Amino acid sequence: MEKDSPKYYPVYVDLNRRRSLVVGAGKVAARKVRSLLEAGALVRVVSPDAVEEVAELARQGKIDWQKRTFAESDLEGAFLVVGAAGDPEVNRQVYEAADSASILINIVDEPGMCNFIVPSVIRHGEFQIAISSGGASPVLARKIREVLQYRFGPHYGELVEELSRIREGLKEKLPDESKRRQFWEQLIDLDFFDSLSIDEIHTKLRERAEECLLRLAD
Repeated sequence: MEKDSPKYYPVYVDLNRRRSLVVGAGKVAARKVRSLLEAGALVRVVSPDAVEEVAELARQGKIDWQKRTFAESDLEGAFLVVGAAGDPEVNRQVYEAADSASILINIVDEPGMCNFIVPSVIRHGEFQIAISSGGASPVLARKIREVLQYRFGPHYGELVEELSRIREGLKEKLPDESKRRQFWEQLIDLDFFDSLSIDEIHTKLRERAEECLLRLAD
């Protein structure tokens, strides 16, 4: 049953080693399978037939492909479900069964049959930006993502890794929480970050961190 437009709560979900079900195995479903595998999910696909990419993933043992139509029992043990069957009736059946069982469910291109949506994402390592229109206009979200990709390039992935290393042991160096907040406010400067090449990140960021520590150590 379709719902009024929801107010989505933005959240990142840990899918590592969690069972995810994809109903359908066409080109759209294949994209969903790829992204779930990249997130570390254990993927089961249910579909009578499949595009070659999905079939090859099954042959390689990377997914479990059940060559048949969807049954409600397929939801057993599933943490997350994606419906991309290409058949409106099958998709509705999947949605109603999963939503009734309080399982995360997304029917592709059907915002009214989702209890979660997938944003358009910029990803550089651990650095990620998610853009969403609440399901109203995926193309708008994609175009905004394309603009932001130029603003926040691949070196932001390296920056996040270095910031994570700097964070280690910071409590020992600055036991006072308010000073740690000041440290991060002083250290993180987007104009400075944008001026760095990938080769400079480690050295320049460490130098800036030491300067910030010296100012706050007393």
